[in-house]
Amino acid sequence: MFAPTALADGGGGNITPRDQGARRFVENVSVPNILQHSVALESIGKLNDDTREVFSSGYQESLDYVVQTLRDSGYNPKVTPFNFPFWAENKPAVLNSVSPAPGKTYKPGTAADSDTPNSDFIVMANSPTVELTNAPVFPVGGILDPPTGGSASGCADADYAGVSGKVALVQRGTCPFVEKWERAQAAGATGVIIYNEGNTPARQNPIFVDNQPDPAATIAAVISSYTLGNDLLQAYKQGKAPKVDFKVYGGFTDRFINQVIAETKGGDPNHVVVVGAHLDSVPFGPGINDDGSGTAMLLAQAQELADGHYNLRQKIRFGWWGGEENGLVGSTYYAHNLSQKEVDKIDVMLDYDMLASPNYARLVYDGDGDDAPGNPAGPEGSGKVEQVHDDWLRSQGLTSERIPFDGRSDYVGFTDRGIPAGGVFAGAEAPKTAAQVALYGGAEGAWLDPCYHQICDNLSTILTSVPPISADGLAMFATDAEKKAAARKMKGLSLKGLKELGGAASYAVYYFANSKDPFGTKPGGHGKPDRHRRDRWHGHGKRINR
Repeated sequence: MFAPTALADGGGGNITPRDQGARRFVENVSVPNILQHSVALESIGKLNDDTREVFSSGYQESLDYVVQTLRDSGYNPKVTPFNFPFWAENKPAVLNSVSPAPGKTYKPGTAADSDTPNSDFIVMANSPTVELTNAPVFPVGGILDPPTGGSASGCADADYAGVSGKVALVQRGTCPFVEKWERAQAAGATGVIIYNEGNTPARQNPIFVDNQPDPAATIAAVISSYTLGNDLLQAYKQGKAPKVDFKVYGGFTDRFINQVIAETKGGDPNHVVVVGAHLDSVPFGPGINDDGSGTAMLLAQAQELADGHYNLRQKIRFGWWGGEENGLVGSTYYAHNLSQKEVDKIDVMLDYDMLASPNYARLVYDGDGDDAPGNPAGPEGSGKVEQVHDDWLRSQGLTSERIPFDGRSDYVGFTDRGIPAGGVFAGAEAPKTAAQVALYGGAEGAWLDPCYHQICDNLSTILTSVPPISADGLAMFATDAEKKAAARKMKGLSLKGLKELGGAASYAVYYFANSKDPFGTKPGGHGKPDRHRRDRWHGHGKRINR
């Protein structure tokens, strides 16, 4: 054991990338030390049907692994519950024609009937109980009749002109179902029927979709077959003023799931650095990049800090969140349920989600919102978080790009409370540009993570950076030969990205935990930026269903 590292400059100021302790911390949170935990997560996934999604035994075993690793390292981790309310229908929904075909009854289905001809419509998850009788139906703008594909129906606010007080009829198409629901609700619709597009055999049947509107739904939504929607559309176009009885019986029951919090022994408890990653995967894969990479890195950081090798000014609070893939549920619940007194103790939130994408880019959250018009700024101090990550990358001779706070990761609940936030990201389903290939290598046109939300987000892909040709992120290439050529261009990039972005992440953790005045706000001592706190629910989800 070596002696505790002195503060950056003898205790007088802030850390820089030249600081010996910072460099030692980054070096010791190494790729091999991170990968030992990735191996464990991969094993857990394989033993649990290749998933670690939040309702699975794979998630529980992942949580047990994190807890045991922390205990073995001398931490006293807290397994803390978050509420993930369970939505269910209390009785079958009703959708009947009142006019122009009185007495015509459409058959309701459930999730088990999704994308089959067994039913005419399926209620969208999270719909409230609503009973409408003799309700007029109004087709919104943008419907393509006959359907030719690529419908933008209901994708713009202007499409809903005239819908107030009526049931919105919307065609499936190019924007997420939940957006159509939200726009209909905002325009004053009493309900929404989204009917399948009808342009191909694959877009005929009703489907089940689980998304949470923002704000929470006050009107019910269903997804119907093309036939049902077209019946109503043609009746309207013929001047027959279609009306329906539309009744949905949905409700929520509290359901508590666990996540993990662990704090360093050292550091000022009134100045807390929250460092987070999400522990769950999607149902369709083990999530070794998304977000096994963040989970594993946090464990390596915690282990490196465990033996008192570093004198921490601020306390570090690690969080392994649950339910991120279901709409940031665990982290948002945690942040929104902190008392204001506890919020005031948190200096910053550092979020690390996807650090080992096979076709990676070096992406840093645009904390001050000045990189591009329309980029939202984070709470005061987030620009400093951006700068600190970039300082490390620049010190290594590495350039980086800015990405906006887009509401797709676990910082959201904290920024809602006015806490400065930021992080780094290796990329998901965005296609890689020619300019990015020039900076990082890889394959132009392929997704930054070709295995995003798929079974191939596994250890083999991370170790080789060569995704299988079946990966969705290679589907833009016409032939297997082209897919193989693109995959070969990615060889080695996952671990390269993990080293570079993991280094920036570890430096930022060290900087905010050890600097005397990390935000540069008080000449004589520790300061925090002024923060405008917003105590409100802001239920962001990953909007991928179309």
